[in-house]
Amino acid sequence: MKKQIFLFVVMMAMAATISAQSNVVGKTSYKSNLKSQNDSLKTKQTVGVAIDLLPPIMSATTGNFGYSAQLWYGYKKFRVRGVIAGFTMPDKLMGNDDFTNLETTATALIFDYFLKNNFKGWWFGSGVERWNNTISSKSDNQNYTFKDYVATAGSGYIFKVYRNFYVEPWGAVHYVMNDEKVSVGATEYKTKKFQGEVSLKVGWHF
Repeated sequence: MKKQIFLFVVMMAMAATISAQSNVVGKTSYKSNLKSQNDSLKTKQTVGVAIDLLPPIMSATTGNFGYSAQLWYGYKKFRVRGVIAGFTMPDKLMGNDDFTNLETTATALIFDYFLKNNFKGWWFGSGVERWNNTISSKSDNQNYTFKDYVATAGSGYIFKVYRNFYVEPWGAVHYVMNDEKVSVGATEYKTKKFQGEVSLKVGWHF
């Protein structure tokens, strides 16, 4: 947990530094951009932060703490995102009655493309993720760890609510590339190869 908090603080510090450097350029061009069309290029590059609501809500249903944060950098119609999240999967969604308490810490690097300028509207992206998992066996009450390496592809839509504050409904499909599993006696747990996800993010870019 301390490692995740440290990484989040570093991400926020990087965002503040880059945004401070870009504000000087942004202020000088702001007046000339006021009269431009809605989809003209007003923001050439920016740094943003966002929170995904699914991990904390899903974890809360199990009585546990969940979190998700991401830092992203955008240039013209492109965006690269660094993501970190921690959550507990409800047992009824696991599909395996022999195990319980699946906890996952996920890190990801995602590349997106926007159809419009200024980091709004539809985007499409893909990337890679690593899931560090811990799960408990009901047969011996022991905890076991395993890793998943995941390819992901998704899409979403950014609604600007006030200036650069936005909400972002999105969805993704995940494919687990490795075959690591937990075996306890005659029982075993293995992450499903294909998984889907839909959620809502809130965020801000500078």
